[in-house]
Amino acid sequence: MLKKNKMFQVLMASAVVTSVLAGGTAEAASAAKSSSAGQAAKMTSPKLKAAKVELSVNGASVSVNAVQLNQSYLVAVSDIVKAFGASASAAKGIVMIKDATGSRVVQLQAGSKSYKVNGEAAAFTNAPLLQDGKTYVELQALVEALGGEWIAGSGQTQQVLTVQRPEGSYSSVRWNAQGQIIASRDDAESAQIVKLDPASYGSTVISTDEYAAELAVSPNGQWGAYTDNAGQLYLMNLASGLSQKLGSDTSVKTDLTWSADNSRIYFIQGDKQEKISYMNVGDGKVTEVLADKVENKSDVSLSADGKRLVYIVNVTGVASSDKDSTEESLSIDYSGAGQQLYSLDLTDKEAKPVQLTTGKDNKLYPVALDGGKAAYLSADPDSVTAKDVIKVIGPGSSVQDLSSIIDVTVIAAGPSGTLIAAGIAADGSTKVLKIDSGSQAQLYSTSGTVSELAMSADGSRIALIEDGRIVVITGGKTIQLTK
Repeated sequence: MLKKNKMFQVLMASAVVTSVLAGGTAEAASAAKSSSAGQAAKMTSPKLKAAKVELSVNGASVSVNAVQLNQSYLVAVSDIVKAFGASASAAKGIVMIKDATGSRVVQLQAGSKSYKVNGEAAAFTNAPLLQDGKTYVELQALVEALGGEWIAGSGQTQQVLTVQRPEGSYSSVRWNAQGQIIASRDDAESAQIVKLDPASYGSTVISTDEYAAELAVSPNGQWGAYTDNAGQLYLMNLASGLSQKLGSDTSVKTDLTWSADNSRIYFIQGDKQEKISYMNVGDGKVTEVLADKVENKSDVSLSADGKRLVYIVNVTGVASSDKDSTEESLSIDYSGAGQQLYSLDLTDKEAKPVQLTTGKDNKLYPVALDGGKAAYLSADPDSVTAKDVIKVIGPGSSVQDLSSIIDVTVIAAGPSGTLIAAGIAADGSTKVLKIDSGSQAQLYSTSGTVSELAMSADGSRIALIEDGRIVVITGGKTIQLTK
């Protein structure tokens, strides 16, 4: 009779074994003794209402199992583990979760508010619970324990990232060949050139070279060019962050810009910015393009077809004095001072610069377009009411104002010559528009300030700097890569 009772007890114990996780493991099943099963029954009584919670995980839609607890939800551990590419096991009622890299280990137990992350104690607001063979837990706490980030979503969808977004203030945003963002962090103790992936939200510091903060990225996205304080030009591999010297010329070089075929790097040259030259990427040889002794050149831009460049000459005041050059007689005439836009035909070795503008407006962000055109942002320094507009100068110096619904503050050009602009709308918001001669399409709207724009090589994505944060516009959606 005693043997039969023991046999009956064994059968009953095996019948109530449950898996701590959905789908369970052999370890979980062997660990769930009859006593723990009895405790689980108490913890899950009365049974909570089952539900589905919609998440956006790194931008992808994911539906997870959940139970409703008062006005909030607890989500299934197994679903979050799967979404994060993590792994889980259970023994003696303890659930152990490891992230995909194995660098973070989370330990939790149904019915207990206490849990551990890499051995450090933490506490849930609501204790995890078991129901129908699944362990349910607070979403935000588990996401952050695994090294991710929970973002309060609007509507029914909550946003979850499998990594924490980097903090900080950024500038000099551009794209590399892999569709990743290269940017400089401005508020770090030392220089940081950061690579950020819009697909995974991951980020990596690829360089701490202070001279590379404003490197010029090649059209193929593989290389970044920059100079040190001695004028030496360097190339940085944007995949690895490793840099190498290019050539041996150490003259002053500013405003680096690449040719469309990635073979040349054009720049303003000289202590007084009096020349325009280029360096051959293959052998480091420097070739002068323009040496007309006109000083204070800047903002050189090369057309995509490589046939023409445009640049700005910053005209200063003209000094005059009497024949004895006394200090009392010295005067400076600023009537002709300002910025003027010039172009140069690179297909004709005998070509001379052509002055494209004569007005006193400030000329910003000049862009050389194909077809003999150039565009720039015109800002009237003497008007407090006039909008800053984009002007397009065509062949024969014809000028067209691209009227816009915004007071333009920054412009950029895509690989095909498409213009994008950011500016202030009538309601005070900042809008990003795609602008051409016949239409304008709104791409983004924000209450913040947009200071930089960059279009990807295929023209399908835009990166921008908004109040120091990096935002990507892709497929009609926006991704905030930093916080």
